[in-house]
Amino acid sequence: MSDLNTEPRLPLGDRTRTGQAQLTNMSLALRTLMDVQDVPQHQPRLALFYGFSGYGKTVAAAFTAARTDAVYISAQSIWTQRSILEAIAEELGVTRLERTSPRILRQIIDHLNYAPRPLIIDEMDHLVKKQSVEIIRDIHDHTSVGIMMIGEEGMPSKLKEWERFDNRIRSATAAQPASLQDARRLADHYCTRVQIADDLVKLFQDRCRGVTRRIVTNLTIAEQAALVDGMDGIDANWWATRPIATGDLPVRRMKDAA
Repeated sequence: MSDLNTEPRLPLGDRTRTGQAQLTNMSLALRTLMDVQDVPQHQPRLALFYGFSGYGKTVAAAFTAARTDAVYISAQSIWTQRSILEAIAEELGVTRLERTSPRILRQIIDHLNYAPRPLIIDEMDHLVKKQSVEIIRDIHDHTSVGIMMIGEEGMPSKLKEWERFDNRIRSATAAQPASLQDARRLADHYCTRVQIADDLVKLFQDRCRGVTRRIVTNLTIAEQAALVDGMDGIDANWWATRPIATGDLPVRRMKDAA
């Protein structure tokens, strides 16, 4: 089987505390949150980590939360302002919530001032759509904790609508497509029963344009196919003309549809 010399093979033992192989976006997310930790008093402490769907932002956020003991919530489309507050309070360990949203907000602020922990908010796009970003500004302005928001690629421009919120963003980092090294680490992590050669890893990384989720999909499909064929190692020559799941829909010509 062929072997690439452009990227070194990474050890299988290179794992994070969350059990995942550490990828580029994990390091970027951690650095982004650290940029707003321990900053001088009255300085902005909002951070933004944003990028395209499938780049592994949620995994990176969970990794960062584990490394920093951050409060982590993932917003949902149906959440109200009270839902947001309840989710944060629950993650903080507040067991007896006040009756009104303003009082729950006060509980959160008091708790974070007494026992500071960074705050990570995933799926921030839902809060923007619900016009609920000011809740995060309230928490920011009345505590000293760093806050990192995770959103899609258009998040920086969406937040421009709230000037008082936008000017508190100290650090903004774009998530990156998976590198060849990232794809190699994914193969080593997810494909433990079959050895995937570097040239096949590169093929998946290229064709999937660095989208982590799709790379993993193809790697696991390849491993299953190899097991069916009784193979313990596979490369690009073995894969040959098998289809690759890239997310692109097939284009049917008119004569094909007739």
